[in-house]
Amino acid sequence: MARAARVENVRFAKGVTWGDHDGDRDPDLYVTNLNAKNRLYRNNGDGTFDDVAEAAGVTKPTNSFPTWFFDFDNDGALDLFASCYELVDPQESLRLGPVAGSYLGIEPPELAALYKGDGKGGFVDVARARNLKRLTLPMGANFGDLDNDGWLDFYLGTGYPAYDGLIPNVLYWNRGGEKFLDVSAAAGVGHLQKGHGVALADLDQDGDLELFEQMGGAYPGDGFGDTLYENPGNANRWLALDLIGVRSNRSAFGTRVHAEFVEDGKTRHVWRWVGTGGSFGCNPLRVHLGLGRAARVAQLTVYWPASDTTQTFTDVEPGATLTLVEGAPTFTRTERAPFRLGGTR
Repeated sequence: MARAARVENVRFAKGVTWGDHDGDRDPDLYVTNLNAKNRLYRNNGDGTFDDVAEAAGVTKPTNSFPTWFFDFDNDGALDLFASCYELVDPQESLRLGPVAGSYLGIEPPELAALYKGDGKGGFVDVARARNLKRLTLPMGANFGDLDNDGWLDFYLGTGYPAYDGLIPNVLYWNRGGEKFLDVSAAAGVGHLQKGHGVALADLDQDGDLELFEQMGGAYPGDGFGDTLYENPGNANRWLALDLIGVRSNRSAFGTRVHAEFVEDGKTRHVWRWVGTGGSFGCNPLRVHLGLGRAARVAQLTVYWPASDTTQTFTDVEPGATLTLVEGAPTFTRTERAPFRLGGTR
C-alpha cells in the first residue's frame, strides 16, 4: 500500500524513523537516503502522507545513514538527527582523507545534521552550533542518557565495508543541550572496528545504561567480536518506566513522558518518547529517565496520543521501575536487584 499512501521512496534508503514532528498526534516518517535528498512524510491522518522535507528544510545530508527523532535539549519538541556518510569517492585510495582532516579541524564537504524542532513542523540545523563538526561515517547508532544527568547522549558505530574503513567509534556527551563533546577516548569506547547495531540498556539492573555494539566488517577477514561496555555509574538518580497501552497500542509506541523535578534549587524538565531509539540499533521500550541529583520527581506526566489522554503522578521516588497501565490511577513499583555482569555481586 506504499503507493496509495504516497510513501514510495525509489532511492537508496538507509535510515527510517517515526515521530510526531508537528504535534498533531499522528506519527510522521523520516527516511534518509544515499546520494539523494531525504524525505519527511507528514501523516495526514487518513492513511496518506505528504513529503514535506523541502518545506521543513530537512533534505540533507545528501548521503545519510542512521537517523532518529529525540529531544536533545529538553524543550518538549522532537528534534531530528540525520547522520552523514560522505565518502567523497568510494574508489579513491585516500577516501579516509576527509575523515582524518575533520579530526584536524578541516571541515568536510558535508556534515551530519542536527535539526532542532519547534514542535509545529519546523526545523533549524544546529549541528555546527552544537559542536558536531566531525565526519564520522556511522553505520550503527543509538542514543540514551549514559550518565543519568537528564540529557540524551548518543553513540556512533563507524566504518564502511572495505578493509581500510577503520574509524574510531564515537560517543557524544550532551552538555545541557548546548553542545556535544566527543568523549570516546575518555570513556574507553572509541573502538576501531566497524560498528553496526547499537543498543543502550540497563543490563545489570543497577540504574545506568550499558552499551552493546555489534562489530565486524562484511568480509571473512574483517570479522570481530561484539562489544559490551559496562557502565560504572555515578551518584545521579534515575527512574525507569514500563508503559502498557490499553486503548493505545500495547507497547505504547509514541507515548510521551514528561518528568518535572528540582535539582540544586532549579526546576528541570526531561522529555522522552517511547520507541526503540536509532534506526540502526534497538533499545528496550522501557523508558529510562536520568534525573541528575533530584531527590524526588515532583510531577510525572504520561501522554497517550492515540487516545488523547494524560496520566499525572506526583512526588515520585527515584531508583525503581514503575509499571504504568494506560488509564490506571496508580502504578506498580518494582525495585530490581542489581547483579554483576559475568558473575554475582
